[in-house]
Amino acid sequence: MQLSHNEYLIMELLWKENRPLSRSEILEGTVGRKWNPSSIHLILNSMLSKGVLKITDETKRYGRTYEALITQEDYMLECVDNGMPGRSDEEKLLGIVSALVNRKGIREKDIESLENILKQKRQDLRVQENER
Repeated sequence: MQLSHNEYLIMELLWKENRPLSRSEILEGTVGRKWNPSSIHLILNSMLSKGVLKITDETKRYGRTYEALITQEDYMLECVDNGMPGRSDEEKLLGIVSALVNRKGIREKDIESLENILKQKRQDLRVQENER
């Protein structure tokens, strides 16, 4: 499933807040974006039909509240899967990491973060091996 730019902005806000949000909270939380009331309604309905949102509550005071049904990590994985069909997870991993690392603008801090992620994964794999 592919999200439009506006849908992704809303999902980013929901992931960041990590709680259900009302339409007015979504309008306030998407800084720098002016929404037309009818367009936000259409966008939220589109997201509901795609299965990335659910309505968690409906009150007279706040109206509906919306909650993300997919994590940011799962969305990223789905984008990679859709963008690299037929490739193994290993091929996807190496392809994406290589492309991002070789892109201009990677910083020493980013490399350190990647190294830390890999170190932690290596430790987790060793623990799993020892448990067998």
